[in-house]
Amino acid sequence: MSIEVRFGQNFSFALISRRLLNLAQATLSVIGQKYVEETKKNIVRKKLFQNRSKRLYGSIKALPVSKTRVVIFGAGEDSEYGKYLEFGTKGPYVIRPKEREYLIIPTESGYIRKKKVIHPGIKARHYFFGNYEEKMRRAIEEGRNYFYNKVKEELSK
Repeated sequence: MSIEVRFGQNFSFALISRRLLNLAQATLSVIGQKYVEETKKNIVRKKLFQNRSKRLYGSIKALPVSKTRVVIFGAGEDSEYGKYLEFGTKGPYVIRPKEREYLIIPTESGYIRKKKVIHPGIKARHYFFGNYEEKMRRAIEEGRNYFYNKVKEELSK
């Protein structure tokens, strides 16, 4: 007993493989974008840090680096600042001017100049890895739905 399965003359495994790889890449991008979206929602909802310059917030991105890999960045240019917000500092630390003689600090009545400032430290805020499991679960669910819908569309053609 046997069963024979045939594809039509226009069937191409290479074309199917390419389309599946492209769909996998698109799905990974959807997952990455959803994680970024969830992270940014958390920052706003929980008021994890003040978004004054928008640089750190704007540097949270998902970038495809190959057809099978997407990297989610949590602190692009502001990697030091992002690291301190995510993990905190060990305790108080001294801030000194780098290029000038004094630190210039704005106040309500103008500016004051200081040779150094003792910062009390930064408490860990976990803006990027906080709620990781929940954010990743939502991102994967979004990717799964995207993948299923695209496959469904292809099969209905």
